[in-house]
Amino acid sequence: MYRFLSTIALPIWLLLATACSGSDGSGGGGDDPDADVDANADADLSDGICSPATVINAYPANFSGNVVGAGADLNVEVGVCDDERSHYPQEGEDQVIRLDNLTPGTGYVVQLDAPSDLAFYVVSDCTGADPVAGECLVFTDEELGQSVELADFTAPASGTVFVVVDHYVDETAPQLADGTYTLSVVEPECEEDMDCSGTPNTPFCSAFECVACSTSFQCDSAEAPVCDGTTNTCVAGSDTCTPDDASESGDDGPAGAASIAVPTAGSPTVVNASICSDPLTEIDFYTIVLAAETDLVFSLEWTAIAGDPDLDLVLVDGDGLVVNSSFIDNPEVLVQADLAAGTYYLAVSRYEPDGTPTAASIPYTLSASVTECENSFDCETAGAPVCSPADTCVAGSTTCTSDTDDDGDPTANDGPASATTLTAGAPATNAAICNSPASERDYYAVTVVDGDNLTITVGYADNAAADLDVSVLDSDGNIQGFTYWENPEVVELTFLPAGTYFVEVSYFGAEVTVAHPYTIAAATTAGTCTSTADCAAVFGTQIYRGDCNLGTGACSSIEGNEAFAQDAACDSADDCTSGVCSYALFQESANLSVCTIACNATTECTAAHGDGFSCTVPFINNFCHPDCTGNLECGANTNSATLDTGEPWDYLLCNAGACELDS
Repeated sequence: MYRFLSTIALPIWLLLATACSGSDGSGGGGDDPDADVDANADADLSDGICSPATVINAYPANFSGNVVGAGADLNVEVGVCDDERSHYPQEGEDQVIRLDNLTPGTGYVVQLDAPSDLAFYVVSDCTGADPVAGECLVFTDEELGQSVELADFTAPASGTVFVVVDHYVDETAPQLADGTYTLSVVEPECEEDMDCSGTPNTPFCSAFECVACSTSFQCDSAEAPVCDGTTNTCVAGSDTCTPDDASESGDDGPAGAASIAVPTAGSPTVVNASICSDPLTEIDFYTIVLAAETDLVFSLEWTAIAGDPDLDLVLVDGDGLVVNSSFIDNPEVLVQADLAAGTYYLAVSRYEPDGTPTAASIPYTLSASVTECENSFDCETAGAPVCSPADTCVAGSTTCTSDTDDDGDPTANDGPASATTLTAGAPATNAAICNSPASERDYYAVTVVDGDNLTITVGYADNAAADLDVSVLDSDGNIQGFTYWENPEVVELTFLPAGTYFVEVSYFGAEVTVAHPYTIAAATTAGTCTSTADCAAVFGTQIYRGDCNLGTGACSSIEGNEAFAQDAACDSADDCTSGVCSYALFQESANLSVCTIACNATTECTAAHGDGFSCTVPFINNFCHPDCTGNLECGANTNSATLDTGEPWDYLLCNAGACELDS
């Protein structure tokens, strides 16, 4: 049997060759004048497979039909067909086409083109009933929406098969609006490229036919860099965009791709160009050649205009295989760590959801840069304190307006490197913040000595649309505590190790550009821990640090490095060999947390730990947890705004020792 050929792994706008020989959309005998199609055969379909709508005797051939009103309702169960390419119910009308005069042992290809989502299967016997095992050669229902289904089969000894065109209609839905289709049947010319080696002008196999090209990566001339999807030949690119780039139209295919220089640290490569969507297959190609393995970030950015156009960015290797893609953001960003030496292509295109081409061009900026940061704590310069979506350190945003209370400079504290100094005990500082872009943050720095307790208070004017969130991080960017749902927002941390801590203020809600005013203040008191119980005593907004250093009086995070066995004390999953720690955020009695296991039932926990443990059901993964005596020992549901009385969070429910989501 001929195997079903997989198309090269490219996005749809790069798959430019879809033509199949013998399929011209007409009824009757298609391209072969000798093909014999009896369109009047057995018009009564009450007997199902044994009463076809037509009989085809010669190939290639086409037949145009309509499942609506066809009458039959056949069904083939899952697992019955020898070659099953997905399987869905078929609770709708069917139409049957009988194929006679097939050469036994020869492969044939059936293609179904329809404006609706249809399926088909091929059976070898006419029993007048639904097919059973041994009778169904192939079933395909792989495409959704406007359907082009393609499948191959080997003709049986009888030389006759029955093609059943089918569809699914839900009992609660109206009948299929358009059941028309065109069925094409051909004897394949090829199975793979090597089968076309004797045809130098058509060396590639596409949809079982030898063609000049099936993708633009098979076109090697800048004068003809595009594979035409109708003729499967290499043709010149389009030049209908207004205005268009100087490199058009050669850059419509990889062979004419514009070259991009390899960037260096602190010196990105930037290209300014424009693109339209006329034709819909319009693409701008760029090529970059790497001499060695490199960490790179590619970014595509454009200014939104009327109609909110969307551009897409795809990274493709020298063989035409997709490495990475971005389709829904602005900017579209591709972060590529350890990109191997070789030739790569960047493909820029404009997406048109309604399928209508637009000749007016959209200006865009394409950049390639060396990775500089993973987050803003990697950016050490006050003039470029923000880690951008392209993983480069950049200046803060200037989008916020009415931000004059924020030291008169809306970008002054957008990153840790430019954080505003916050003096403990000083009067509250006036500030303001918006959330455009969504990454907008205000940072403050406060310094403590070993054992200090730190309280951060952020208050803001009540506004149904405004909600400010506060986090406190250490100098490495590790979160030490946070709060979401109160006003004022108060984060209380105890027994801190000496150092500088950063307060991050953000605006949660619908995007606004007018900054919302707030006040921020810090207060410290001296302290000394004497046990892990001290580290766990204050838990409402600080993340548990389970190692009390008796020498410094400070609570630090436990450093288990995934080496701790079951029942060892822990404060995070990476302490444990099992990768599971029983600690839940903001829980009381956090000092009881131990390395444990994932679970589905409490019996697994008692088997692992003995009595005193239950299987808790938090959010995604279940794990064993020391039996609770109250809700606060279960930890917080930080995503819920329904707060427990007097608490900054909605806590899980303690039910007979087990922690559960409070429904």
